[in-house]
Amino acid sequence: MIRFDRLRRSIGRAPGPGRPYSLRRRLLASLLGASALLWLVSLGIMVGIAWDETNEVFDDGLEDAAYLIRAAAAGLPQPGAPIADPIDRDGRHAGLYYQIIAGDRVLRRAGTAPEEPFVTGFDKRKGFRTVLIGVVPWRVFVLRSRDNSFEVQVGQPLEARTEILEELAENLTWPALGLLALLGAVIWLAVGRLVRPIEQTAFAIAQKTPEDLTPVAVADPPLELSPIIASLNTVFARLDKALQSERRFTADAAHELRTPLAALRMKIQLLERQHPEHQSSLRMLRDDADRCTALVENLLALARLDADRPDLLAREPVALPTLLDELRRFYAGQAETRQIELQIDCRAAMLYGNAELLRVALRNLLDNALRYCPPHSRVRIEAQSSAQGVRLAVRDDGPGVPEAQRDRLAERFFRVLGTDQTGSGLGLSIVERIAALHGAALRFEDGLDRRGLGVILDFPQI
Repeated sequence: MIRFDRLRRSIGRAPGPGRPYSLRRRLLASLLGASALLWLVSLGIMVGIAWDETNEVFDDGLEDAAYLIRAAAAGLPQPGAPIADPIDRDGRHAGLYYQIIAGDRVLRRAGTAPEEPFVTGFDKRKGFRTVLIGVVPWRVFVLRSRDNSFEVQVGQPLEARTEILEELAENLTWPALGLLALLGAVIWLAVGRLVRPIEQTAFAIAQKTPEDLTPVAVADPPLELSPIIASLNTVFARLDKALQSERRFTADAAHELRTPLAALRMKIQLLERQHPEHQSSLRMLRDDADRCTALVENLLALARLDADRPDLLAREPVALPTLLDELRRFYAGQAETRQIELQIDCRAAMLYGNAELLRVALRNLLDNALRYCPPHSRVRIEAQSSAQGVRLAVRDDGPGVPEAQRDRLAERFFRVLGTDQTGSGLGLSIVERIAALHGAALRFEDGLDRRGLGVILDFPQI
């Protein structure tokens, strides 16, 4: 039968040797990366537009200043020597400097304007020119008088314009970064909300067990996820049908074999009485029939247990001292015959579970321990209570099982090689299934005095 515990543990592993990746992280990285890139591009476009608009405004200021200065200079006498006007110390000139030029000679200029003309050899009536004064770039507007007797040149260092852009960038940096962070948070929340149906579907699938292969139900699944859910439900339906068929076959076959095996044993006993001279051979034949009967009984028990569901399991408070004492009395004769000391260490009063199944599990464990331990060994049944729950254990100081093979002890039909005892290899499988129905954990460790084998059943607190 399919090992569903291994199948469920394998869910979520990426196929092949590649390392699994997170779809959420890839979506976040893609969206945040694209948003940051577009943010930078838009910021560059905004800076370019702001630079063009700033230049246009300042160019208009240069042109307006030139017209005003030309109108004011039209009635002024031309000085014999250059005149430098006082510096406008209140800063309201916004970095504008003028020159009144006649015959390539500066007649008037702002106090800090260059003594030489900004532009020489200008052949137009008016216009803009960008020039270098030393190493500093200037933007200059040239305007001639109507009679071409002089020209006005108004210049401005481009640094004055970049300072405004830098100030604007400083004022906008933190708001822009805040908006980018807000966009990242919105993307994070949106991706989490969009991925939630996938997580809900994965959780619903993880809850499935061999007893619950009903269709996976997800509220309002997205269109992209609906085909996957429909395919999974189809697989679950086929698997449930196959399991039901297997269980029915096992149960029917085991049930049908019980009657002929019982009849066979009766006939063997009759032959033993009729032919005492063949008693040894007939006894071996009877033992083989008994083993077949035990195998059929175990198969039938497993078929019944596989069909049970943990949520439908009948439970009741089970008095552990009474149960363990009953088992001790039941196996006292067998233990005495094999010269094995059977001990009980009960430190728990009650366990909430199915009494009959608990009895079956402990009987299987005791039967294995008494069968495989040599004479003069010890077998102890333990029951302990703690804050985590109740622990039942059967320990012995017999030959034990190699640690490398302990993980396979609960596999069906697995038997440790090298023993001279007969068995079906289903006893521990039945114990494992009973533990699963109770929500308990089955594990194996060393037995008494670090020898032999200890089989532990940890039941959770209810």
